[in-house]
Amino acid sequence: MSDVVRDVRVTTVRLPLPQPLRLGPIEVASREYAAVTVTTADGLRGHAYCLTREAPVAALVERLVTPHLVGRDAAAVERRWDELQRANMMIARSGLALRAIALADVALWDIRAQRAGVPLWQLLAHDRADAAPAADGSAPALLVAAYPTPDRTPEEIAAEVLAVAARGFARVKVSRDPDPARMRELIERIVAGLPSGCELVVDCGFVWRDADAALAELAQWGTPPLAWLEDPLVPEDALGTARVRRESGFPIGAGDEVTDPRTCIALLEAGAVDVLRVDLLALGGVTPALDVLRRTAAAGVELSFHVYPEISVQLAAAQARPAWVELFDEEVPGGNPYDPAHRLSARPAVLRDGRLVAPGEPGLGLEFDRELVR
Repeated sequence: MSDVVRDVRVTTVRLPLPQPLRLGPIEVASREYAAVTVTTADGLRGHAYCLTREAPVAALVERLVTPHLVGRDAAAVERRWDELQRANMMIARSGLALRAIALADVALWDIRAQRAGVPLWQLLAHDRADAAPAADGSAPALLVAAYPTPDRTPEEIAAEVLAVAARGFARVKVSRDPDPARMRELIERIVAGLPSGCELVVDCGFVWRDADAALAELAQWGTPPLAWLEDPLVPEDALGTARVRRESGFPIGAGDEVTDPRTCIALLEAGAVDVLRVDLLALGGVTPALDVLRRTAAAGVELSFHVYPEISVQLAAAQARPAWVELFDEEVPGGNPYDPAHRLSARPAVLRDGRLVAPGEPGLGLEFDRELVR
């Protein structure tokens, strides 16, 4: 059979950052990725990649995924996902093993769309009764503009953010500064200089242990008009996140790094979020994400996809309502200092009027740079 999976190849790529970043309580000195290519008997190749977060994702693919995928029908994507999870039921109901399964799932969806002769977003939109996607397969871009560091003043960081905002993005994001006074100044400078139609997102990176701690610090920021405040608490604390939303007055976005769809559902049911952040590669891939997306739409909650823009844009463009796709700036001289994931791809992202445009060819249109991904 031509659809039989012949080979699964996984590569780990580590790219150092020019200086360490602080993401909430975590320091990041480099970014490591696992990249997977699934090849069928007739030569179709599906691709996917994810952040490893310093975990042995490649080893999990080799041990938990490959033995249950090679020799199986690539066309039966949903069945393959179910088999992969059930074969690893002891550890794959949630958690890290879902990243390994997600890599295979995304690659299989890539192959399915290639076989159908259409971009993945068109394949997904065709299955939605309420779909009214953009004609060009595009989605609004959320650009991660800056991470504060102690060696730079709020004025310098704000200048970096505003330079990016001037290029036509409707949402720009900055990470939290641990000094509340500096954070307040930074937000005030950015908001005062943003062009019309552009709003600010602040990423807190799960930094606060509980709602009390979050509310105490947020009270020192004043009442700036944020598009949303992101991940104030771990997303598993749906009730605490709902309290932060209710008492801070800030719109809340949450869902990054969630591996269990039930966590996303709990955030929706608790009224904890104005924006659900969907992390396709942490959540287990396209297959489990589709139900989460349907539930989010039914709840009237906005969608924003966490990084992996080459993959996320395909799902975002298939939605009936605008769904944001997060990405890092590829135009920084010398390379992006925060996340160089775009270097894995052989082609640059296409941005048009602040929107990310999906490639026009069948599948994901993702091809790895074979100098990095061997």
